[in-house]
Order: sequence, then structure tokens, then C-alpha cells
Amino acid sequence: MARDAADRGGWHRARLTESREIVRRLAGSWEELAEIAIGTADRRLPKPLEPLDTHVAAPSVPRDHVVIATDGSQIEPDRHGVGDYFLINVGWAVVRYGEEPFAELSSQPRLYYGPDETYITHITAQSTRRVPIQDRHLSAKRSVEELKQAANLTTEWNDAGLPLTVLADGTLALWVLEERPGDFLRKALVEPYVEQLQRIRDLDRPLASYVSRPRANDVSALLHAGGCSGLLDGCSGLLDGCEACATVADELCIFDHLADRDLFGWLAPGERSALFEMTLPAGLTEFYGDLVPRFFYLNVGSEIARVEVPPWTAEDPAHLGQVQAVILDQCDKGLGYPNVLARADKQAVVTVQDRQAFAYLHDALLAREGVQPRTSEKLHSKRVWAV
Repeated sequence: MARDAADRGGWHRARLTESREIVRRLAGSWEELAEIAIGTADRRLPKPLEPLDTHVAAPSVPRDHVVIATDGSQIEPDRHGVGDYFLINVGWAVVRYGEEPFAELSSQPRLYYGPDETYITHITAQSTRRVPIQDRHLSAKRSVEELKQAANLTTEWNDAGLPLTVLADGTLALWVLEERPGDFLRKALVEPYVEQLQRIRDLDRPLASYVSRPRANDVSALLHAGGCSGLLDGCSGLLDGCEACATVADELCIFDHLADRDLFGWLAPGERSALFEMTLPAGLTEFYGDLVPRFFYLNVGSEIARVEVPPWTAEDPAHLGQVQAVILDQCDKGLGYPNVLARADKQAVVTVQDRQAFAYLHDALLAREGVQPRTSEKLHSKRVWAV
């Protein structure tokens, strides 16, 4: 694996110069690229909203301002365990900077138990469906709770008369059940998430989601599509026998597996890239409506991060500049990662010791109520060795 990584690293460095040159050549064709993205919506290519060579320096961070961040963790349901439950712990950090500094670091755990809370139920005249909340469904539910707490804190601080920025970790798009756009599960998970977005929008406060070391290659895929569509007079200057084209050779497209963070490595520290609008699956767009997220890349000094923002933040130059300035300031305070997000994560994390204490308390309280804890035979067999 190490040898393969070294070999690929050399090839990777060799194509960066050429790929960035293509960005420069296609910079003025951003509107044509947007049309390509619209025409190939099934591929979910992003739509550029500015020339591709856009690079914007950050304004100064406000001296007096408030930053709110939330994050979450959970105890997963275990069908082999002794109870039908899961737990979501939402942590938050509220930090006020300036003349009257203040910090609130806290968390709120919630236990969900029983069929009404641990299943998503859909009843029709023909049938009743019950799906357990676990894995990616639980992650989506946790995202809803994180954003709900962010909206609550924003409401609480909205009248403080200070610039306020809300930060989240990860993406603003809930990629759940992409293959089943009409599924009732999507409505149960995405609709309440969008409702929380609307709460923050109604307060007209900037919101941004931070992605460290992003692996997305959305813009690379768009440039690939642009080359194949003739914006560079054919593939000759762009590709070496791309398998998506008529000519098949051993070499791949220079954009193959090229992360966008590498593509925008030419940004100077503190600069952001052009804005792009996500293309969501049709089923998700129905819920997001006019709140489809935008994104840009930002050189925070130690890495090229992806920052996702909702339309009301992206379309307001003051909001967008504030987000850029605050994230840079937070990364400086957090040694490369936004400080308030790190603090929120610290509040949210459920440690191994927490899990052990919870399990002990759970079993003890069941025993007090006269309920004999009983695991599945599979779990029992892992604890008791026999030949």
C-alpha cells in the first residue's frame, strides 16, 4: 500500500499543474459550465456562480462578535443488547469575543426508547411500515438535533446587538436514501432539518458548515464534463485516453480521483474560491426548495477546507465576508481547525467510560424494577467461552 501511495503521489503532483491551468482556461466559461451542470442534473455537478479563477481575500473579523457551534455524538442501538434504545448527545459552544468576553460550553443528552421513539412509522390504508432508527438514519436524526440546538442558541443571542455567526461540522445536505426519493423516511428525516434551517434564515444570521480535509471532487467532475462537451476544443488538450471518451488507453483523465481541495491549492492563505451551488437529487430538492446549499473552498493556512453556506448567507456580501473572516479567525485560534467547533465536539463526545457507566446504570435500574436483563444468544456466546 505504501509503495502504491508513493507511485500515485508522483503522478498526482505531475497533473496538478495541468489541471489548474485548465481552471484558468475555463474561468470565463463559468456560465456555460453552469448550463452543463443543469443539463446533466443526474450527475449532480455543481453550478458555478462566479468565474472559476475568483479569489477573494477575507475582511477583518469584527472586534465584538459571537460564534455559536454545535456538534453531536450518540450511543447506537444494539439489537443484541438488553434494551430497545439509543442516545443522542448534542454539545455546543457559545463564545463572545471583544469587550465583554463570555463562553458557554455544555451538552444535552437525550435517551430515546420504546417503539414510538426508536422507529419511524408510516401508516397507510394498505399497510403499516416500521423502520428502526439506526446507522445513517440515526446520523441524520442527530444532524437535526444539532441544527435545532443551533437555532435555539441563535434565537437566544439574536437580540444581543452583536455580529453573530453559526458554525456546523460537515455538510448542510442530508444525503439520505438517494436511491429512494419518494420514501417516507426521507420526509421524516429531511423535513425537520430544513425547518431548522428556516428558523435561522428567519433570524437573518449567517450560517456555515465546515468540512476539514474534504474528499469531494465535484468541481473536478464539472471540469471533466466541460472538456468532454467541447469547451476546450475537444479532449486532446485535456485527457489522455479517458475511458469515458471514444479513445481508450491505459491512462486516465487528469481529473480522475482529483479532490477539489487540490484543484484550489493555488489559493493564497485567507482567500476563498468561487461560489458553487450544489445539485441535489430531485427528492431532496423538493424539501430544500430555495435553501439548496452553496459552497466554496477556503485556504485557512494549514489546509484547503470546504465551506458550505445556505443561500441567505451566500447572497449577502456582508454575511459571506463575515463567515470567511470568522472561520479564518477560529482556525487561527484553534491551531488549524475552528476553535468553537473543537469545543462543541469535546462537549458532545460520548467516551468509552461514558458508555460503560451508562450500561451499568441501565442494567442496575432494570434490576431495580424487577426486569431481568437478557442479551441475544450471539452476544452471550461472545462473553462465555465453551468448547
